[in-house]
Amino acid sequence: FGFFGGGGNRTPSAKAGSHSFTWNMRFPAWTDFEGRIFWAAGPIGPLAVPGRYQVRMTAGEVVQTRDFEIRMDSRLEGVTIAQLQQRFDLAMQIRDRVTDANEAIIEIREVKAEVDDRLAQTDVRAVEQQGAVVNTNLGAVEEEVYQVRNESSQDPLNFPIKLNNKIASLLGVVESAEGPPTDQSRQVFEDLSGRLQVQLNRLQVIIETDLRRLNELLESNGLSPIVVREDRPIP
Repeated sequence: FGFFGGGGNRTPSAKAGSHSFTWNMRFPAWTDFEGRIFWAAGPIGPLAVPGRYQVRMTAGEVVQTRDFEIRMDSRLEGVTIAQLQQRFDLAMQIRDRVTDANEAIIEIREVKAEVDDRLAQTDVRAVEQQGAVVNTNLGAVEEEVYQVRNESSQDPLNFPIKLNNKIASLLGVVESAEGPPTDQSRQVFEDLSGRLQVQLNRLQVIIETDLRRLNELLESNGLSPIVVREDRPIP
């Protein structure tokens, strides 16, 4: 899977002819963003639990579905599917929480870019001041969620990893053994997830207050308001 678990599934070829594809038995990874640098964590999803699955192939209007089975490793002793299901369930929670963190980074950067765009179109002092407030407050949240000083794969040696990296690296810990997750892993996840939620709540407040105020100033000065991701209007 590459350095520190990176890589993941290759995309099957859609070209005409015969092809083979080997599934790595992993579910899709968390949402990623451009330039992301993590330490001891890569873009891979949780490992599937032994059981029955389906593969579906679509070629034009032709759709074929086949059943297949992932079997328990015969070398394992004293491990149950129920225990592996517990591991999978926590791994999915970890994946989804990293997605929450990374989507927050994406949203923050999109809004900051829009703020910079509006500021370049005006010299109204009130707009400039409120734009600076928005960018500063968004930047504070961004720096708590992600280590923004990372520019190369070695930078995490110099700059401490932040919440999204810590949560992502927990996946490797949880999947390091063929068995249920430890109580310690669950406790670490709950702690990191709670700390992330504090930052997500801060982000929502900034959107609902600081960005709303900036949008009022933009509109009163003939400039387009800033719309957050997925075209959601500011509440």
